[in-house]
Amino acid sequence: MTKDETRIKDWRSTGRRKARRQLFRARVSFCCIRCGKTTTGPPKDAPAWFEEIWPEENRVLKPHELMADHESKDFTNNELDYLNWKCPPCHKQDDSQTAKGVAQRGISYW
Repeated sequence: MTKDETRIKDWRSTGRRKARRQLFRARVSFCCIRCGKTTTGPPKDAPAWFEEIWPEENRVLKPHELMADHESKDFTNNELDYLNWKCPPCHKQDDSQTAKGVAQRGISYW
């Protein structure tokens, strides 16, 4: 393996994996922090004790749909205070806003 092959190419995916592990270790309830929805099936990387943090109510999302969200938007910061679970619609809605809370949709650069 060359030196270039050992470099991490996508820090976002690496940060998300680390964030998922951190949330699992802390046993944070596996449901969206905004809407409360959770998955119909367990994620593939779920620990053996996953049932303890997987609420039975609101199991409506397809398996593997919850995402680890970095509230600070810094993918290298995996402190538990800045991490939580979000479903794709809530994650997208939060990410489509600037730091000032102004939606970016509809902006025309032409």
